Amino acid sequence: MVNSSSKRIVFFDLDGTLHQEDMFGCFLWYLIGHLPMNIILVIPMLVIVALGFLIEGRTARWPMSLLLWSITFGHSEMHLQMLEKRFSDVFRRQLQRFPLVLERLENHLVCKDTQVWLITGSPESLVKKVYFDSLFFKKIKLIGSRITRNYGGWVLTLRCLGHKKVTQLESKLGIPLKLYSGYSDSVQDTPMLYFCKYRWRVTSDGKLKRLN
Repeated sequence: MVNSSSKRIVFFDLDGTLHQEDMFGCFLWYLIGHLPMNIILVIPMLVIVALGFLIEGRTARWPMSLLLWSITFGHSEMHLQMLEKRFSDVFRRQLQRFPLVLERLENHLVCKDTQVWLITGSPESLVKKVYFDSLFFKKIKLIGSRITRNYGGWVLTLRCLGHKKVTQLESKLGIPLKLYSGYSDSVQDTPMLYFCKYRWRVTSDGKLKRLN
């Protein structure tokens, strides 16, 4: 399949790019704090999780999925959904947004020939709950990690990091990718930025640095 879109395609990362925090990481800590009995299961799993990341790399899906499962195992879907909603409400109030990056995103959105994709390792369901009332959010297209219920807890069916971001966008737009501009704080997004004509690194304080 060939990308036949006549629009300029712009890519933005989320965590560390539009805002400072790691949304999914904060959510996992929140779950641990509110499901303390699961520590009995989490602790022995940490060795397997660590080995998984060591062998397969930091962007591997199954070690993170195993960690998420061990944190959420034994709790009803209703209870987990309630915790996700409560976390989202708290996280939204504490969110440290990066005004310069958000301004750049808005500038892209006002161009009628531009299509903006927000592609993130945080779960889509969580991103939607945190950003549902942001005006820009209704205008962008979202690809994120995906969570489902299995084996008595939550697992990741997709961890959208590294090369997986590329393959997910290729499935939507076709091959080869041809992106106009890309914004990220992380070297893990180097595969995505490779396809961008203009590449921007977001610094830890929310500034923009042009990459060659």
